[in-house]
Amino acid sequence: MTTLTKEQFARMLHAAADLIEENHVALSQLDSATGDGDHGVTINRTMHAVVAALEKNAHQPMSGLLNAIAMEVMMCDGGSTSPLLGSYFLGMASAAKADSMSPEQTKIMFQAGLANFRKTSKANLGDKTMLDAFEPATVALVHELSTSGDHRKAFAVAAARASEGAEKTRNFVARFGRARTMGERSVGHLDPGAKSVSYIFEGFSKASQPSLTQ
Repeated sequence: MTTLTKEQFARMLHAAADLIEENHVALSQLDSATGDGDHGVTINRTMHAVVAALEKNAHQPMSGLLNAIAMEVMMCDGGSTSPLLGSYFLGMASAAKADSMSPEQTKIMFQAGLANFRKTSKANLGDKTMLDAFEPATVALVHELSTSGDHRKAFAVAAARASEGAEKTRNFVARFGRARTMGERSVGHLDPGAKSVSYIFEGFSKASQPSLTQ
């Protein structure tokens, strides 16, 4: 059984931000097919806000750190991405009870993040949104933590499921955002928000592999 520390989670968030930085141009190109073409810019700006909050609030306990991240994200000019990811971190903050979390505590924190995200987004699976990556990633994370108690395995599986979920959005009709005006013509295009979430979980997985506390 492993634990997830506040310091490790901070490294995971940094890794996620790095992947978004590396891929933000491609994400905007994806968005140009069905949206305003600026998703890469807005998600990158949002993740910069995450990093800024991490640097300013490293002394805070896990719950306070996550709450500070949420506030910084919601105040940045990140379009619809800011309130959505802000709500995700707020949900996590409400459930983060320790700076070193057991598998059970990690499950609860990620489930709370997803629940608050869903409440804000109003989206369902198959609506061609971030949720199509967030939900399968969280379900996989929770399942692996329940069965093995191994955070490394759990984040690896979550990253794989997030990527699969993002790929599935090619087959969906968009129900939200500017893409919804395309109707059936949105089929065949990858949702940039879901792809962003897959990069975030990929970052979580990469950073979690070497040194989670045993």
